[in-house]
Amino acid sequence: MDEHDRKLMEDDKIYDLVDVIDEKGKEAILPAGIPDDEVREVVSKVAERIARELFPGIAERVIREEIDKLKKYQGE
Repeated sequence: MDEHDRKLMEDDKIYDLVDVIDEKGKEAILPAGIPDDEVREVVSKVAERIARELFPGIAERVIREEIDKLKKYQGE
């Protein structure tokens, strides 16, 4: 199995990741000469690929956890 084909497992931790970049640091990160529309296109494609790969597994896990909570609540 390729590392990019990895599935979300029951015991995997899900983290909220937030990157903060101040306005002054932007120029140091992006190489000069790349048009904004090209950057947007690449970022859009990568974000869509990540969403298509990860969201279904995350959604399934969250739904299963909520169903388990409801079952516990109903059983009390």
